[in-house]
Amino acid sequence: MNRTAAASSAFEAPDLADLGRFLVALGDPIRQGIVMALSRERLNVGQLAGRFPLSRPAMSHHLKVLADAGLLVRERQGRERVYRLDVKRCRSAVDRLRKFVLDCCAGSACC
Repeated sequence: MNRTAAASSAFEAPDLADLGRFLVALGDPIRQGIVMALSRERLNVGQLAGRFPLSRPAMSHHLKVLADAGLLVRERQGRERVYRLDVKRCRSAVDRLRKFVLDCCAGSACC
């Protein structure tokens, strides 16, 4: 099969890049905990840092990774920035990941 045919039958590259960022963002146990905390309520950096053994700068870094992956939404509340889980985008990413896995395994003995 030539490269053009392989590319056309593969998952779209931008979608794979998005899924990669999603998976990398969730690959860290601290970020998994942050997602769980934000699934229950909106919190600012200080509130989150108080729940984890992290400094505020370290927490800000983790929040940036999650936001860049599309998992979080940053909102202004007065002078501070609060974070919430972007449930719609998270569900979309999980759906795309599921489709990717099912498409990869279609017709093979791996699944």
